[in-house]
Amino acid sequence: MSTNMRGLNTFITDIRHCSNKEQEEKRVEKELQKIRGKFTSQKGLAGYQKKKYVWKLLYIYILGYEVDFGQQECAFLINSSKFSEKYTGYVATSILVSEKTHDLFTQVASSIRNDLQSVNEINQSLALTMVGTQAPQELVNALHQDVQKLALTESRSTFHVRKKACACLLRMYRKYQDKFQPSQWAQGISQMFESRHPSLGFMTAATSLLVGTCQLENPSIFEDCTPKLIKLLHKIAIQKDSPGDYNYYATPAPWLQVKILKALSFFSPPPPSTDSHRQLTECLTKIIKKTEVTKSINKNNVDHGILFEAANLVITYNGAVGMELKNDILKLLGIFISVKEPNLRYLGLETMCKFVKLAGDSLEDHLNTIFKSLRDNDISIRKRALDLLYLISSPNTSQRIVEELLSYAENGADLQIKDDLILKIAILSEKFADNLYWYIDVVVRMINSSGDFVTEDIWFRIIQIIVGFQKEGNIELQKYAATKLFTQLSMPHVHETLICIGAFIISEYSQMLVEQNKEPQKLFDILNKHYTFSTERSRQMLLNAFVKLACKYPELRDQAIMICQIAGEHFDPDIQQRGIEYFSLLMEDDKLLNQIVVKMPPYSEQVQQNNPLTKRIYVMVLNPKEQKDPTLLNQARIQASQEIAMAEQRLQNKPEQLQKHLSWLKACPYLNQFQGQIALEGINIMVPPSPEDNNLKSPSISNLNEIKVLLTTQIGKVVDKPGDLVVQYKSEISGHLGKVSFQFEGTSPIQNLSILVSQTNGMLFNILPVKQGEFPQVMMQVLSYDGNMTLPIASIFYEQNGQQKKHEFHLPIYTNKFVQPVDMPYEKFTKFFDDFTNNLSNQNYFKLDSFIRNTAPPNIPMSEVLKKAGGLLSVGLNLKAQPFPSLENLQMIWACGQLMIKPPEQNNILNLPIMVIISSLDQTTEFLRVGIRCGGNGEIAKNYMKLIMLYLG
Repeated sequence: MSTNMRGLNTFITDIRHCSNKEQEEKRVEKELQKIRGKFTSQKGLAGYQKKKYVWKLLYIYILGYEVDFGQQECAFLINSSKFSEKYTGYVATSILVSEKTHDLFTQVASSIRNDLQSVNEINQSLALTMVGTQAPQELVNALHQDVQKLALTESRSTFHVRKKACACLLRMYRKYQDKFQPSQWAQGISQMFESRHPSLGFMTAATSLLVGTCQLENPSIFEDCTPKLIKLLHKIAIQKDSPGDYNYYATPAPWLQVKILKALSFFSPPPPSTDSHRQLTECLTKIIKKTEVTKSINKNNVDHGILFEAANLVITYNGAVGMELKNDILKLLGIFISVKEPNLRYLGLETMCKFVKLAGDSLEDHLNTIFKSLRDNDISIRKRALDLLYLISSPNTSQRIVEELLSYAENGADLQIKDDLILKIAILSEKFADNLYWYIDVVVRMINSSGDFVTEDIWFRIIQIIVGFQKEGNIELQKYAATKLFTQLSMPHVHETLICIGAFIISEYSQMLVEQNKEPQKLFDILNKHYTFSTERSRQMLLNAFVKLACKYPELRDQAIMICQIAGEHFDPDIQQRGIEYFSLLMEDDKLLNQIVVKMPPYSEQVQQNNPLTKRIYVMVLNPKEQKDPTLLNQARIQASQEIAMAEQRLQNKPEQLQKHLSWLKACPYLNQFQGQIALEGINIMVPPSPEDNNLKSPSISNLNEIKVLLTTQIGKVVDKPGDLVVQYKSEISGHLGKVSFQFEGTSPIQNLSILVSQTNGMLFNILPVKQGEFPQVMMQVLSYDGNMTLPIASIFYEQNGQQKKHEFHLPIYTNKFVQPVDMPYEKFTKFFDDFTNNLSNQNYFKLDSFIRNTAPPNIPMSEVLKKAGGLLSVGLNLKAQPFPSLENLQMIWACGQLMIKPPEQNNILNLPIMVIISSLDQTTEFLRVGIRCGGNGEIAKNYMKLIMLYLG
């Protein structure tokens, strides 16, 4: 287009002839001044001149210079009736006009709508491309219905326009989900795949819209698309009915085939003995059995892309379709993980991770190849190999795998993978330890080689296993561990983690070493020789050990007293406090000492089943690159999540607590008033949290006052310590996603600030780089993946006045933040509530009922108390709260909503229902009845009860 604009050609020529950057900047500045003058001149510019100057601005912008004017002229060119000017306006607006320029988009929305509704295909395409590029909120609000009509209505426009409309609609939906109701698209999307003479380009866009919608919405509403997708796949893959323009190296429409296979993974497999089942099996068989390696790299790439997606579909269907292809897939994967091409090796390992459950023990034949991948030059391949080894571990292979992982850790494993490596070694050595002596040997080797990566939860777990669970611990194991650690600590240089474990075990089971003719003084000396050069954490454990030894062996008391006396003047406050308190304790008589310093009892069954290491596998924060690619959420997290769910389900209600609660309900004099409305039988009856269990009232929460305010708001101070540290907080959460921003202020400058979330509690966090400055700022993205979301703990590290400081605080992000209100008629609400109450066997229905004390003064009418409860449910807990029977005659508040979570192992978002009733009692104003029903996870009900108790109780 620029060939007819002499001024533009001249400007481009001048820029190209500039010999250095300075000349170019001067020429650009001169041209910007000229264009600014033309735009601000009182004389009107002709359309041709505007067009020419706008193209110059575009060229300047492409060169990398900032263009801070001319946006209005760009947008107004859209109104032109001439194609060249309209085209220029759309292109320039999509590039130069920022989404923050709200007014401009509002002014041109009408012109864009006219183009969308016109019969001119070119104008429609220009408008859709520009809107889809940015999808600014003003245009989405104004035009989303027009775009939906273009995309979903067959008679309105050509396939070319509908293709662009599908892409534009998907972009708008991903950005503003609350504006759309995909359930209304089901019929339109289904009809897209019924066209007799479809354009494959349009089919590709339609399948992209279907896949993108299913990733964010319940896929079941599009289940009717399954047979049509299979028919289309069969037509392309088997019949090769594809225009030549869509063939890539003789492979018909490869990108469409991949999208169809991806779309099918969201739906249930077709029933056996149907045409769809037969056609899909035929397609999968051809793809998996007849894909050949050729000399063309490009053809291999597309064919293997289809092949891997077909394998993923067989895995997703869990053998319901294509089970006979299992061995063929496994054989191909074995080939792929051994080739030189790194992309194929990576995809082969990743697909094997997903294939573990279906393949059983067959993958064990490939152990040697996987071990080689563990030492590959590519870090991503090493990570996938580690994940796969963890998943295929079994009683038959565990010792071999652990030995290989230990060898890898000892011989210089990459730092980027070592955290995960050590964690997996710890889990596997515990899970498959037929001989616990072997377990002790493994953890000692692990600490010796990689002690810096053995976190506290790992060595805490080691101590728990040695101490034992439930009954008396394994005495032979304790004796072996004490002897092994005594030998290790006899060496001159030992890692501090081994010192911590050794200090506990040697002092706890010292009598077993004494029985082996080891003098108590020798035990004391072995520990004491490490005290001087140990870190503060190790010294804390050593001080504990010295006191225990001094209590058991009086001849060591004087030495322990001297060490504690010196520790009482230490600069570290924890060591100082221990030194002072232990010094005072050792000055007491033996009888008191023996009452205080007693043998460590075995841990409870709950501790045994609730392994924190398995949880770390599940909630491990992915790096930003992996977060953008959902396919990298491997099966390790699926397996761990299932183990966690089973363990937590067992531990949600202890039998004695449940029986006590049910007995209290049955004996309650107010029960008859709610006959049939309170759950007294069946499974998944939850026990209300006691005041001691309510972690929202825990004194351990340092910022409780701020937490209480921010639990029901989005902005405020999460830490408020005038003169020391103030942390401003702001959150924006919609659906299952959100972002949290912080600003840190102090009386003196805060430097080198960093932040991490140490306990994520049902959420995944992605922390963006800290913006350092006078008031450091940081933003983190948050995703909800589990119904039991409780207050996460954030830790900040910073320098102030030349001192290193650390501060921990709780983030006011709780279950209610990810809840959206649901408007529902009272009759429908009552039906659902009663179904949850009276269903005695559904494992997804959870019920919690209780009577809580009304703490309002006696002169406050019950209607006002219920209004306050309604405000809490509506404004604070994000439910749709409504009065019954009316606001004037208020007897009950009922509320409904849905919690939105996205488990890592699933492609779709889960909407878990929440229903709450708070009502008054006929006989008394002293109590309120609270009933909660929820789906998916009983902890949702308990968390909501905690909030209600915090604000009303």
